[in-house]
Amino acid sequence: MVIIRFLNVFLIVGFEVIRLVLALCFHILFWKRLTLRSYFAKELPLICERLGGAFPKVGQILATRADLLPLDICEALSCLQDQVKALSPSTTKRILDKDTLSQNIQDVDFVPVASATIAQVHRGSRCDDSRQIALKVLRPNVQRTLESDCQIIQFFGQFIARLPAMQSIPVKEALKEASDILIGQTDFAREASNLKRLHALFSNSNDVLVPMLHEDLCTPEILVMEFIPGLRKLSDPALPEHIARQALTVGVRSLYSMIFKEGFIHCDMHPGNVLVAPDGRLVILDAGFMCQLDDSTRRSFAKFFLSIAFRDGSSAACIVRETAQCLPSNLNVRAFDDDITCLIKRVGGLRARDFQVAGFVGELFAIQHKHGIYGTNQFTLTILSLLVFEGVAKQRFPDLNFQQEAVPFVMAALAR
Repeated sequence: MVIIRFLNVFLIVGFEVIRLVLALCFHILFWKRLTLRSYFAKELPLICERLGGAFPKVGQILATRADLLPLDICEALSCLQDQVKALSPSTTKRILDKDTLSQNIQDVDFVPVASATIAQVHRGSRCDDSRQIALKVLRPNVQRTLESDCQIIQFFGQFIARLPAMQSIPVKEALKEASDILIGQTDFAREASNLKRLHALFSNSNDVLVPMLHEDLCTPEILVMEFIPGLRKLSDPALPEHIARQALTVGVRSLYSMIFKEGFIHCDMHPGNVLVAPDGRLVILDAGFMCQLDDSTRRSFAKFFLSIAFRDGSSAACIVRETAQCLPSNLNVRAFDDDITCLIKRVGGLRARDFQVAGFVGELFAIQHKHGIYGTNQFTLTILSLLVFEGVAKQRFPDLNFQQEAVPFVMAALAR
């Protein structure tokens, strides 16, 4: 299977490389303004789509890694969307019939509520008490397929890393991390554990709802949880403005609670995973992509946020250096600290409407790139979790004050 898939991918990539080179030569000859980097950014998402399998999903994950890849490439990859054909009803039924699960559920709607690369979700109910449930069904052989594709992706990544435009970027490391994240999302036992912990974290909240796991019905291929009807996206124009703003405020506070209180972070709070229930509560779905911070990183991140709030660029620069994976031997510490200080002083004085997490993160990572510094995975994923949620929040609530909302959580974390 791996060999056949590899040959197929090799042929597609070979064809795409030839087409890319010919098209690039044509553009350079007639327009002369197109660079290898810009053309590569334009074509990369199309190549991922044509390859299919894990490639579009890895592209989506890499689109969030502005710490490792140039912003133009991240922006290009962000257009990748899952357009996955649903499993046939007979295939879904065969999966449900395993481990006698079908004896405990009824009224399964074989038209999925959602269908993605790794799994699809169906609505049903329990036989014993008729409670409505959501069944997240893992696609057959998806783990083996993704593992094969990720091996192939990392193989080709070695050659991409040698391109002149990519030599200053840790491409291989980025692809390895994206592959690990993707394959990790096929581990339903781990996701079940994450979901239980996330549900317990907000069990006493009147504002946040996380679906309860039906652990007695779960199998390695099926995750069963509470079904919440009537969910609406925050981008829904029919959702009243005051409800959307309240939900988004609750969302950013919930994220800060995860970061600074628990160190257990939902890294994928995009529009499909953060919705509003009919009673106005914020609903957080999908615990497949979570990050656990150790105490040292959590405290460092709290100090970093406090330095932004108080416009203390020197402390922020020191924290970035201390939490980096490695520092170049020829690092100009003074120049790096000056660059970070200028950034912190500028964003620290911005109004809520003008402060953009995406803009700040982009400049922060650009400074790190300039000086050859790359942050630890934990620190970076924490920043990116905020970046993902900002994409949801700023559309409906541009005045949401990310800095101000963080302060009480930061102070409580440092006091502990």
